[in-house]
Amino acid sequence: MKKYLFTVILICAAVSILQAQGIVYPAIQGYGGVNEVPFETIKPDPTKQYKFVVELDYRIDDKKELSEYLDYGAKMYNVHIYAGVPKENIELVFVVYAGSTPITLSNEEYKKRFEVDNPNAELLEELKKNGIRVIVCGQSMMKQKLDPAMIYPGVEMAVSRFTATTDLMNKGYLLFGL
Repeated sequence: MKKYLFTVILICAAVSILQAQGIVYPAIQGYGGVNEVPFETIKPDPTKQYKFVVELDYRIDDKKELSEYLDYGAKMYNVHIYAGVPKENIELVFVVYAGSTPITLSNEEYKKRFEVDNPNAELLEELKKNGIRVIVCGQSMMKQKLDPAMIYPGVEMAVSRFTATTDLMNKGYLLFGL
């Protein structure tokens, strides 16, 4: 009987913990949602600097949908904030190339090419608001016949993804590919 009662109490406690959990957006609002984790035992050191470069190259098949990779990259930032790292200790840069290049198009150019508004525009604004840089590969731009006027305001342009990423890595950024 005691074993049965103990099991019921454990199940009820687990259910209440799971029900209390939710998705939070500690910095980038509406994107890069973070599951609340009330039981973590390992956290990043909030006094350290965190510098990440995330390369995005996946082809976006459904041009009406938000880039799940850009959204997932935004989660990197949000999860560090959630874990207690202050914003001023996080530097995040996206380097966009190849099949992901369209996410960096201005809304007008995106609409011309795909007949819908750029579904990434709001997230690009949120990234800018949080000091997160987005760099597009100039080689990909040339291959796709893009000029700077076609790129979303605030997106930076590099000679190539290689030069942007290696420069950032030389400056201490850790490389992540999504």
